[in-house]
Parts: sequence; C-alpha cells; structure tokens
Amino acid sequence: MSASWRSEPAGRARSVALGALVALVALAGLAAAPSAVAARVRVSAVADSGGSVRRISISDRGIVVERGGSRDTTLEWSGGASDRSARDRVRQRIRDRVRAGGGVLEVDAGGAGIVRLWSDAHVPAGKLVDGDVVAVFGSVTVEGEVSGDVVAVFGSVHLKSGARVEGDVVSIGGGLDQAEGVTINGESVQLGFSPITWGLPGLSVLMFAVAAGWMVSMFMGWIFALLFPTGMLRVATVVERRPAASFFLGVLSLPGFFVSLVLLCITVIGIPLGILLPMVYVLMGYAGQLAATCVLGARLTRRSLANGLMTPLLVGTLFVALLLAAGTALMAGNGVARPASLFLSLSWVLLLLGLGTLGTGAFLLSRFGTRPREVVWRGHASVTPGGASGSIPPPVTP
Repeated sequence: MSASWRSEPAGRARSVALGALVALVALAGLAAAPSAVAARVRVSAVADSGGSVRRISISDRGIVVERGGSRDTTLEWSGGASDRSARDRVRQRIRDRVRAGGGVLEVDAGGAGIVRLWSDAHVPAGKLVDGDVVAVFGSVTVEGEVSGDVVAVFGSVHLKSGARVEGDVVSIGGGLDQAEGVTINGESVQLGFSPITWGLPGLSVLMFAVAAGWMVSMFMGWIFALLFPTGMLRVATVVERRPAASFFLGVLSLPGFFVSLVLLCITVIGIPLGILLPMVYVLMGYAGQLAATCVLGARLTRRSLANGLMTPLLVGTLFVALLLAAGTALMAGNGVARPASLFLSLSWVLLLLGLGTLGTGAFLLSRFGTRPREVVWRGHASVTPGGASGSIPPPVTP
C-alpha cells in the first residue's frame, strides 16, 4: 500500500470515513435481519435541525438519529400481515436501483449532506451542501461549495476549478484530483493502494503490465521446462499428489528461511552462503509456483501432466493473468464494479500466494526435483519398428 499525505489528517476526517464504513456494515446487518424483525416499513420525512449527529442506532423500533439533544426516528417498522409483501417491495426497489446503475443507498436531504453507497456523488457548480459529502465505493466530484468534509472510500475525489470545501478532503483507496482555484480550509489526505491514479492512462499501463507479466511467466516456464524437464515434472507431480503436505511445508519454509539466514550471517564461513540463500529461495519459489500453475492448468483443462507441461502452463498462467486483468479493468468503473474489482484483485493475490506456497513446499518435498524417481521425462522423438518417427509420451510412471 502506498500513502500520499498532503498534510496531517485531522481527527474529524478519520471519524467521517470510519462512520461511513460503520454505516455500511450496519445497513448490511439490517438487510440480513430475521424475518420476524423485518416487517411493514414506514418512512417519515424529518426536517433537518442543522445540528450535528451525535449517534445513529438501529433497534426494533427502527433507525434512530440523535441530533444534539433531539431524537429523530427516520425509519420505523412494525409487525403485520403484510410484512412479506413489504420486504418484497423493498428488495425489488434495491434490485431495480442496482440494475439501473445507481447506488444502493442515497441520502440527499435538501443540501444538508450527501451520502452515496456504490455510487458517485456530485456537487454541481453554484450549489451549497450544508454538511458532509461521503461516497463509499464511489467517487466524489465537487464543483460548488461544501461546508463539511468530502470523503471517498475506495474512490477518488475530484475538485474542479472554483470548488470550495470548508472541512477536510479524504480519499481512501483512490486518487485526489485538485484543480487550480480550489479552496480547502481543512486537511487534504490521500491513502491509495497504487501509486497510479485510476483513469485511462493508468489503466492502460496496468493492463500492459499484466500482459507483460503473463508473457514473462510463459517464457520462464518454457526455460525451466527446457532445462529441467524431469525436475519440473516431479515438482508438479508432488503438488498433485500431496497438496496438503506441500502447502504446510511451504508455509514453514518462510520462517525457516529467515532463521537459516541469520545463522549463516553470524558465522564468517557462512556469510557467502547467506548472500546466496535469498536468491536460491526466490528461484526455488518461482520455479515451484510455475510447477503448481501447471497443475492448475491441468485441472482446468482436465488434461494429464503425462501429455506435456506447456499446455497446462499456458492455461494456468492465462487464468491467473485474466483474473488480475478483470479486477484491474473493473476498478475504472462505477457502482458495484468497484467492490467486484476489489474481490477479484484480492482473489488474485490469494491465488498467487497459494500457488507459490504449494510450489515451494513441493520443491522441498521432492528434494529439489529428485523425487519421485519413477517419474521421468522422455519427450525425445523415437523411431518405430516400421521406420516412421514418433514421440514417446513425455513422462513415464511405471
């Protein structure tokens, strides 16, 4: 994670961001409440008091908002015979809103604050928002004036020329775009997961990096399979036969590596070996990861490793690359595309770590590609009794 600070974050800005996430969790819990609690819904319009919100609570009486010393109930429900139809209507409205591309929840109380979930927030020129503007899984664009804070969680903040923000400006998981002539009386904070601001130029660069990474993996896999065909086949076979033991040993290999490195470096004789150990460990992990990716490709294509390694390697590396490419492409979208992008990106990270751990453990279990001995690569052409040349199936497992 990379962090870019334009100034020290204020406590109020962090509270707004935390409050937005808490509200998201609370609404998710409300939607998953038992059917005995959820029933007929009644929404009552409440005039804005202009005071600060002290607490938002969810109980069996509804959602209660405390402003200063007053208590405003903005949503209530009670039991009744039509509770099923009320729930169905609410769910249908949510489905219609998602299909239409809007946010699941939008709160815009006549200029007294804007909240967007899975949607973008926009303050047009000439408009004054007397409150905070918050977007969760969405971006915020300000052209007018905001008397409170501007917060985007997993989104970017765009401040156009002439925009004015009396509070803090916070972007978590996105970029902060500030044009000339913008007035910010609070703090400006940007916490991003990438040094590249999401947009067309950054997206094209990242997609090119994904394609380049896939080609490098294919090239290195071809080199390993060409130079050490039997060793790669044996490591892949161990991954296929003993995945649990390979994963467990791969997890233990990391602390074992650091312990060995320290022991080698504290002795004069072991210093040269200590210098070479990180390179050996990285090379072993990368080769093991490629072998585990071959097993993944063989499972996806339902193809045996006995038919060769390059086709499973092609399918496995392509699957990993497409997973990252999909997450990268969805990050540039709006609405539900942002959480989907986060899910796919995290899935790619976990898959890559899992393949590396499996491969490292299998490399050690195979004793650096020397076991099992019955697995042998025989991919050279041979001459049949009739004189025609053919090829023997690559591995032989007697």
